[in-house]
Amino acid sequence: MSGIIQKITLLGREFTIQTEYVPGPDGKIRTLAYDGGRLLTNREIDLDPTEETDGLIDDRVREHHQQITERLFKRAAELHAAKCPTSDLPVAEKPTAPPPVSVAKGRPRPTVEVRSRLETAIATRQTLGPFSLTFGHPAPASAEEYGALLEAAEKSIDGIMRTPIYDRIRIDEQLSFIAIRGQIATWRLSGKDIAVATEIWPNIERLAYHLQKINDRGELVAFDHELLTWAMSELGRDSVSNELIDGLQDLAGRDAEIDHLLAHPDEISQNGLLEILLGLLDRTLV
Repeated sequence: MSGIIQKITLLGREFTIQTEYVPGPDGKIRTLAYDGGRLLTNREIDLDPTEETDGLIDDRVREHHQQITERLFKRAAELHAAKCPTSDLPVAEKPTAPPPVSVAKGRPRPTVEVRSRLETAIATRQTLGPFSLTFGHPAPASAEEYGALLEAAEKSIDGIMRTPIYDRIRIDEQLSFIAIRGQIATWRLSGKDIAVATEIWPNIERLAYHLQKINDRGELVAFDHELLTWAMSELGRDSVSNELIDGLQDLAGRDAEIDHLLAHPDEISQNGLLEILLGLLDRTLV
């Protein structure tokens, strides 16, 4: 066997889950999950060399496939419950395992232990997330836009370098910030030459996209899902509480709309926040 492809329908959408054995010096089991044609997740597990026999490989493929499939069902059930807390999934879409999980009112707010890996990951995202969200897009269309964005990138990098978290990020990321800052200094010395700017921008864009991967850290994936379901339950109390706004600070750097609302709490409406949270929860289906 050494491979499984399964199509399932959840929440009116078709998902394809493909699990396969990837041979090589370090054998792996890889599972890809697609929402229509959009890749949702790519999860891999390493195989112990003693497991690399046909029978054991098939067992591991089935186990990993089942784990990802069950996780997809669970997230879909939670998302459906958040949208329609008083109803179950339609019979045709109801998973056989695990059972639907309701988002009940009054669930406890997720805790973050002091000096834990999770606390560091949240602080890192709060520091680096704004850079990744601001500059993770294709090249500007005009010389004026290039100039404004390069100056904004320089200011953002200076701010990051002054934070306590800077010394705790990866060395290659520190070197990327230093290199880009030096390139922007060269651009200034060139009289802000557009040709120089166009050579710098891909480096900024590439770093921004790389920094978005912080959201894929295991501790943040689990925490974000727990925090989002808690926030949905808080909204079920028919108000946007101060505790809810305070809790959402732990999502800062995760999403541009959340960051905007945290910076302008007077603009928060229950319906508007509901749509944002549903969108985030939807994107964490797997």
